Amino acid sequence: MSGYTLYWKANSGSMVIEAALRMIGVAFEEIEVDDTFAPDFRILNPACKVPVLRLATGPVLTESAAILLALDDLFPEDRLLPAHGSAERAKAVQWLIFMSANIYPAILRHYYPQRHTAEDTSAAIGAVRRSAAHDMDRDFRQLASAIGGPLLLGDTLTITDVYAAMLANWYDPAREIPEIGALVNHVLQNEAVAKAWRHHGFRE
Repeated sequence: MSGYTLYWKANSGSMVIEAALRMIGVAFEEIEVDDTFAPDFRILNPACKVPVLRLATGPVLTESAAILLALDDLFPEDRLLPAHGSAERAKAVQWLIFMSANIYPAILRHYYPQRHTAEDTSAAIGAVRRSAAHDMDRDFRQLASAIGGPLLLGDTLTITDVYAAMLANWYDPAREIPEIGALVNHVLQNEAVAKAWRHHGFRE
């Protein structure tokens, strides 16, 4: 047993955590979660969301960006992110947090609009989805403007690129932005990422 356990669900944000673990090369167990609202899973994560990662040392971590930062600290030699103190790391972390705080929530509003309005009407739900699409269009364009090409930091793959590719997979207009489309294609050339991508049922 590796001591690392990933609680995951197909086509979810757990893809980027699986990709990170495979990029590092550490062994891990996987537990597929059918119901994130089940009592036993709620104990692991009261927010009722995947991914959840149990570390070899015991702690249970939630929130994908936080898990990635923790893994980078645990395995600095594997370079999920650039070295501490570098300008490249600052840029990669900035955009990782930008996406987790802005694009990811907009995607959830887009796919689950009924959770984000007190009015159960088609008009209210439609308004939530339009607002989410507007925000994603704006934020993906902003991300695209920062891409050095073909990846965020030029030719250096970081876990921030994998995170961006994951989010773009859920929103077709994002992949139509040339810089984002090129980033996704380049990310999928990495064997570890491609394996996690296929395992989660993402579109090639």
